[in-house]
Amino acid sequence: MNSMLFYLTRPRSSYEHQYGRGTQALWLLCALIVTSQPCVVKATELPNQQSTIQQSINQQPISTPQIDKVAQQPAALYLDSMLQLLKPMHSQLGITVWDMTSQQTVFEYNNQSLMQPASVQKLLTALAATKQLGKEFTYQTRLTTLAEQPLDKSRIDHGIYSGDIYVEFSGDPTFKYQDLRLLLASLSQLGITELTGNIVLTSEQDSQLQAPGWVWDDLGICYAAPISPFIIDKNCVYGRLATTGYNKIANITMMGNRPIEISSDAYFVNPSTTLPIAKPAVKSLTDTGVIPTLLTGSAPQCHLSLSRFDNNRYHLSGCYVGAKSLPLAIAITEPQLYAQQIVAKQLASLGIVHQQPITARKMSTDPQFIAQRYIIASHQSAALPQLLETMLLKSDNLIADSLLKKLGEDYYQEPSDFAQSSQALKTILYSIGIDLSNANIADGSGLSRYNLLTPEHVLSVLTTLYQQPQYRFLLNLLPESGVSGTLRYKRYFNKSPLKNHVFAKTGSMLGIANLAGKVNVSNGHDYLFVLFENGLSPQIKKQQKAPFSAIFLQTMMDVPR
Repeated sequence: MNSMLFYLTRPRSSYEHQYGRGTQALWLLCALIVTSQPCVVKATELPNQQSTIQQSINQQPISTPQIDKVAQQPAALYLDSMLQLLKPMHSQLGITVWDMTSQQTVFEYNNQSLMQPASVQKLLTALAATKQLGKEFTYQTRLTTLAEQPLDKSRIDHGIYSGDIYVEFSGDPTFKYQDLRLLLASLSQLGITELTGNIVLTSEQDSQLQAPGWVWDDLGICYAAPISPFIIDKNCVYGRLATTGYNKIANITMMGNRPIEISSDAYFVNPSTTLPIAKPAVKSLTDTGVIPTLLTGSAPQCHLSLSRFDNNRYHLSGCYVGAKSLPLAIAITEPQLYAQQIVAKQLASLGIVHQQPITARKMSTDPQFIAQRYIIASHQSAALPQLLETMLLKSDNLIADSLLKKLGEDYYQEPSDFAQSSQALKTILYSIGIDLSNANIADGSGLSRYNLLTPEHVLSVLTTLYQQPQYRFLLNLLPESGVSGTLRYKRYFNKSPLKNHVFAKTGSMLGIANLAGKVNVSNGHDYLFVLFENGLSPQIKKQQKAPFSAIFLQTMMDVPR
């Protein structure tokens, strides 16, 4: 299978004054909507434009069917009128706004439309995991053996241990190469230099690696790493692609001497050339490495493509316009094999010989086995709140889907695949008043294109976080505009007036630009909001000077009470 390779991002005093920023919206409208006519707002026209917006607010009907009580509120009138000016022509919007002070909805637009949530989905996962697993939950990875009494140096015969060794993986998405080494080093500390018994990697988790609806050309990239019980360094390996000269096969250097195999016929193209270099025929490593230059009549068009094969083998092809080396982040294809090979590699580096091949199987639940199991060493992950903080701040897909699998396993008390775990999530959230019966849940991260949620679904999650004290901490884990996580450097969020005022989960994929969370505004109220934008053309997005979510939230900064 092939993958596209992505590489290594003051208070207002009067009601009338609240609408003063509407003139800013006209300026921002030029940045948002691409038209064939120039968009000009002159400084001398601002008072008239303000009058026009005021008249629009007074006269323009609400365009979306809504409850009369909501539609007639000053905030709803204001936001609807501004939306008519700002909404994009080609993409689909779903919006809902909830006043945290009055605890009521103040604005709705297509809030019942099912749309793709992307990483906003992680809000559901965070709440369901907290409800099902509890804040004290941690992943446990253990090194065990079967022993009737504690294992010590007296049971080691001249460095030889004849018992079986089990490495019990738990699907810990934060488990690192060095953590595994510390576990295995406990064997050396017992004086073991040779293992004559079996070495078995075990787990209780289901082995389904990808959720339905994941895009096939994402699967070689680390943000779509497989969700396996066997996870080491996020099941991701890093490297660098460097040029030895334009139109020559580039060099790949992989970091950490990991057990993968990667070949390449990728090359770099001179960015100053006015004509592209056609894709060359594949050349063997015994060739000169010089790629013939074939010219056509358009601008250079290059991309890199990663082909994946069995046994964690890869091939990189295509071209890149530029001269600087590129960092690579490649997802492991077969994590179980990778874990077996890593364990073998680390035992060898510790000077421990093993006579039997390293195997993998599901952990035994036999009572006699459990009764005789002796823990040699163990590794404990951070507690759930810290895992969720990383997941929400960095939009970590691996943590999200690993937690989905874990909450499903805990709910059913047996290994649980994506479908079962997604159903468990819906049931768990229903138990605390969130009805997702008409939603479609395919994973915990939002990577799946099969996920379908309404803005109202997400708002019900946000209001639950706010209204139920045991879950309110999750609101405090959201990225802060211009300060942390995925909003730290996001354009228009990292400067005034939005900086420090927006706390929200982003959700971005091709054609999707979503945002959901909390915003502080100048009227003294805080608002929960959900902004869904689907069907966003990459070409239009590239031409936009400001994303719709930033423009809409900026208008909210002066929303009336």
